[in-house]
Amino acid sequence: MRPATLEEVARALGADTPEGRGTRSVLGASTDSRTVREGELFFALRGRTEGTDFAPEAHLRGAVATVATRRLDVPTLVVEDPLGALQRLARWTLLREDVPSPTVVGITGTVGKTTTKDALATILRHAGKRVSATAGNFNNEIGLPLTVLAADPRTEVLVLEMGATHAGDIEHLCGIAPPRVGILTAIAPAHLESFGSLEAIAATKGELAASLPGDGSFVSPAGVPEAAIAPGRQLGRRLVFSARAGEGSDLWASDFAEDDEGLRFVAHLEGQAAEVRSPVFGTHLVEPLLAAIGGAVTLGLDLDEAARGVARLKRSGMRGDVYRLRDDVLVYDDSYNAASPSSMAAVLRYAAESARRQGRRLVVVLGGMLELGPAARAYHREIGELANELGVSVLVCVGDEARWYAETFSGRTLYYPDAADAASRMREELRPGDYLIVKGSRGVGLDILTRKLRESLALV
Repeated sequence: MRPATLEEVARALGADTPEGRGTRSVLGASTDSRTVREGELFFALRGRTEGTDFAPEAHLRGAVATVATRRLDVPTLVVEDPLGALQRLARWTLLREDVPSPTVVGITGTVGKTTTKDALATILRHAGKRVSATAGNFNNEIGLPLTVLAADPRTEVLVLEMGATHAGDIEHLCGIAPPRVGILTAIAPAHLESFGSLEAIAATKGELAASLPGDGSFVSPAGVPEAAIAPGRQLGRRLVFSARAGEGSDLWASDFAEDDEGLRFVAHLEGQAAEVRSPVFGTHLVEPLLAAIGGAVTLGLDLDEAARGVARLKRSGMRGDVYRLRDDVLVYDDSYNAASPSSMAAVLRYAAESARRQGRRLVVVLGGMLELGPAARAYHREIGELANELGVSVLVCVGDEARWYAETFSGRTLYYPDAADAASRMREELRPGDYLIVKGSRGVGLDILTRKLRESLALV
């Protein structure tokens, strides 16, 4: 967070300054009393617990003040809505005229946001830019303002994931952190329980393009619904990417290949070409990497410079990690999330091809894909049918929704009610040389299984 006094912050939030503390510096914000650091504001949000109950702990840990709806026994900024105040403070710190503002890049889409965010941040840092970016899954109405307020004061480019579960969510996030560059990664079925249709998802994601300034830039994939790209919106630059030539794309890829060091391909843009090498695995990651390269180009980098930066990428944990266990068991760990049937299918196809090429038996552990609404069973059955077509040897289903995979899979099937139960038994099912893929919605907790396997079958 850029330097500000408590008096300045109080004024921005329309609150009275606690007596005797107006000149104290505000260094950031927190909503968790356990992690408050010296000089931060503690926002007492109401959720499963009442945030004000933890104000004394936050004060003892060094909070400069608590933001709450009533005056407490610790220094307090009294506001009507602490969450709204958190969001207003983030917007205020970005739009201050007395200090330079970073360029905000907003990234949305149903799949590929985190890979794109990680790759773009890596490219920009390699080019010498000061970059702050979303950590973990801090991409909602609480996480995004916290990310803004946690940014290094010297940040030149702020890369923000923007998630959505309802119409209007992206527009709201853009109101907190107005982007100058927008990146749409993909449109695919996800969160249908709340959106209801793919068209509604596209319209919500399209709120990013609609929120950009007239001289802003927008990067998007070929072939998405028009609602996702705000086609009537006049922008400074639009850049379309695709994993193959044609489809109206400006930025595209050719010559995909993969070895033990990761993925490589050639990126093409406006008559230029650059070889891309990245230590990640899976040709389904080509498009998220192209999205990041496109974002870097709109920020002034040339194609060669962007391609070189991708080589430094390290993906967030449990998102396509590849590692070996004892007895040469090879694991593709994508256990962090599986909200979309399209991402699930892409990973299965990649794993099947890798297993075939290496002569390995393919064992697949799948958790349910949550929040898919009335069509959930049909989507799970489609994945089960795909597993059949791809020659999966053993399909391990974890959690209630995962039972639906087995309805269309004719091979050996195992079912476990939760990840802990699966973890206790999976070791017995693995054979030397197996290729193991693990993927499921975050709510299933398959990281429990992968952690247990890494502990019990660690290389010696």
